Amino acid sequence: MAVTPRSQYRRKATEMMAPPPYHSLLFVFIAAVFFVHCLPSLEEVDEVATIETLSNGLFVGPASLAAIRLLIATFVLGVTAMRVMGPAVTPQPTYLPQSKLKSAPLSLVGLRSLAPFTWWCWVLLGVTFVLTGTISMLFAIDRTDLIHPWHLRLALLSFEISAPCAFLVSTVVKYALWPHLYRSKGSEGTKVFQSFMGIVTHNLNVIFVTAEVALLGGIPVFMSHVAICPLLGLIYVQFAWWMSNRWYPQENGSGPQFLYFFLDTTLGWTTTKALVALLFVLLLFYVVFSVIDDVLEHLDGGLVLHLTSCVLASCLACRIRD
Repeated sequence: MAVTPRSQYRRKATEMMAPPPYHSLLFVFIAAVFFVHCLPSLEEVDEVATIETLSNGLFVGPASLAAIRLLIATFVLGVTAMRVMGPAVTPQPTYLPQSKLKSAPLSLVGLRSLAPFTWWCWVLLGVTFVLTGTISMLFAIDRTDLIHPWHLRLALLSFEISAPCAFLVSTVVKYALWPHLYRSKGSEGTKVFQSFMGIVTHNLNVIFVTAEVALLGGIPVFMSHVAICPLLGLIYVQFAWWMSNRWYPQENGSGPQFLYFFLDTTLGWTTTKALVALLFVLLLFYVVFSVIDDVLEHLDGGLVLHLTSCVLASCLACRIRD
């Protein structure tokens, strides 16, 4: 039977696909079903998402708290606008030796520049500070009648997602991505992390979160809401799979691409192990945030202890040079 050019193209296109291994699909599906099943009810969220919880400051009044939160929100969303409207960035993934993928530069421009998980978490952090800042502002001017229940719910839940994710992003960069790129390409490979955008999004995110917990409003993270946090990561994994064959047209010949080497679906069980490890680390950070308020309150060390804990936590996750 003769092989037509059309059938050759179809066979080549099929070979260029990199579908997730069945065990990765199964893990993501089971995890998603489990965490959706464990989501808190609106009544449970409403019990703790109160005006008092979200508007009172630890060491500052409501007006000052509102001003600081809204300044942080303005900075975060301003940096996001700079990235979206700025010039294209073309990172080239560095895959593990056992990968079957052919690395090619990825053009991150416009809304595509927000494709990295770092930017998903950064934007969510900005939205979080908008929500909490406006709650504090309305409380300060005695207009709490304008605060809708969904305003309170989203403010609390977005922070409960943002806080652990900020530490996940920064620790993965500091302890996994940065060493991997440095071993592969030297200082040239880590320039993306040492740029203005890299330093801001991988360091200030942690500083803003720790400042909120230890110095500003002390927003609590509730263990009963733990199921909400991993869903963002699971959604991003599916987004990465979906985007893998959309960075380039199939006729380009570059094949599937992943922004993060540990999401490479050609690695087999290594891919699934990476997903399990990331989920574990994310849940670990959630647990830490859920107990930190009680620990600080129990120690009763005042401003000095809170500031020290903020600095130490930031040092554990932040990195600015090789």
